[in-house]
Amino acid sequence: MIKLTPRYTKKGGIDLTALIDLVFLLVVFFMVSSSLGKTSSIHVTVPFAKNSGESQSASAIITVDSDNKIFLNDSPVNEEQLEQVFSDNLERLQKDTVLIRGDESSDYGVIIRIMDSLSSVGINDFTFSTSVLK
Repeated sequence: MIKLTPRYTKKGGIDLTALIDLVFLLVVFFMVSSSLGKTSSIHVTVPFAKNSGESQSASAIITVDSDNKIFLNDSPVNEEQLEQVFSDNLERLQKDTVLIRGDESSDYGVIIRIMDSLSSVGINDFTFSTSVLK
């Protein structure tokens, strides 16, 4: 008796093509949907403004929280050493606009002292962060 065997035998296995496509789509989805912007760890409630301008990119962000503590890019800064800190970072601060984020309950005098310290070291390009009133 002649034993016939088929030329092509089906081998058991898992087709990974669909799995690879799914993983690729998930990676692309999370890359697109995640924010790559720099977010601050300091919570500040900025005041509202009707006519707020376009948001600008800033290399330096000065934050004043509700307790009147001052932060330069999330690093605490002593108010008495503002001019020294600004002059130490002068090259970086002059490259781009300096953004001042002040809490709506912070002391107005602290903001003025920050502006005065920036002007005294030669930085006159700064702006304030506000929320848009809808």
